[in-house]
Amino acid sequence: MTTSYTEKEMADSFAEILRSPKGLPTIGSFNGVFREVDCRQGRPDFIAVRNKANYEPPNLPDNLGYVGSALLATLKPSSPRTIDYLVEHSEFSEQSVKRTLNLLVASTHVQRNDQGNYHLSPAVANRQVEIWAFELKLDNPRRAVYQAQCCCAYAHHTLIVVPPGKEKGYGRFDPTLTRWGIGLATFDPIEKEFCVTRRGTLSRTICPQHQIYTLAQIGI
Repeated sequence: MTTSYTEKEMADSFAEILRSPKGLPTIGSFNGVFREVDCRQGRPDFIAVRNKANYEPPNLPDNLGYVGSALLATLKPSSPRTIDYLVEHSEFSEQSVKRTLNLLVASTHVQRNDQGNYHLSPAVANRQVEIWAFELKLDNPRRAVYQAQCCCAYAHHTLIVVPPGKEKGYGRFDPTLTRWGIGLATFDPIEKEFCVTRRGTLSRTICPQHQIYTLAQIGI
């Protein structure tokens, strides 16, 4: 089965409904939609986020990088950590850790107590953001499944989106999709029809460091 459109044309059409006020049927709308974001594991076609709280924590710095995401994943709202602890439990130098901590304190993501130790600010500690990753593919199911598996490191929900009829080619990957909680949906870019054919589940393989890095990449 061939399609009369390209993957880019499919993605352009999908972006319209993904960004619409109603969002995706049976899934809903999102607060933000971002296309082709470079993550620590892969580059999904779309990342969509929805806030699950009524407040907006401060945006993560654009230049957070690997050091910042690692520190935010290590720090807690209580039990402040020393510089020595953070250097010991990271792969980065003391100079890099200190420089990034200063950046995070200035952006109010991290607070420094009177003893010179560091902990997460309450706004960041209570952040409630739901991340969805979407991988669009005209064909090549094996590649689509691999890319979707990478997304599970930072997305709460991952969905492979294919043209109608192409979902049949994913039957042999049922065990993998089930193990990783990956969903499957069809989308007709001409008729703008979206249908979930396989419900995904909440990812059990999320890495806090990868997730924070992804949020920083999209400026949230």
